[in-house]
Amino acid sequence: MTHRFLAHTADIRVAIDAPTLRGLLEELIEVLRPLTVGTRPVRPRTAREIALEAPDAAELLLAFSREVLDAFQLDGFVAARVELDTLTEPPGPTPAPGPLALRGRLIGEPFDPARHETQPEIKALTRHGLVAAPAAGGWHAELLFDV
Repeated sequence: MTHRFLAHTADIRVAIDAPTLRGLLEELIEVLRPLTVGTRPVRPRTAREIALEAPDAAELLLAFSREVLDAFQLDGFVAARVELDTLTEPPGPTPAPGPLALRGRLIGEPFDPARHETQPEIKALTRHGLVAAPAAGGWHAELLFDV
């Protein structure tokens, strides 16, 4: 799983490649953590249950991103990783019609100003240019964060 930041004039654009949709979600945590609290480690001290449903993979990434950002912005919870109990993942190279769903938990800790670095606020993941689809060798996503 890899991610890279892409050039953008005003916001933060990132591309993620992973072998599976699950991998995209796991790598999205790796993207969001430094954008919210910097590069210092986040301890796996507590968990927050999550359950999401979306009509397709791009909307699932959008909902997942909102969940992680809301946990941070509203409750001061910093996610270190995600543990998924279930994920409806489209089989094969062509996504199946119908809703995708996930159930699991975000693992992390409360924001600690002595250890974490406050970063410029990410307002949201936008739908502009949002892509999440099967690609050669796995899945590819492109995301644009409004700052």
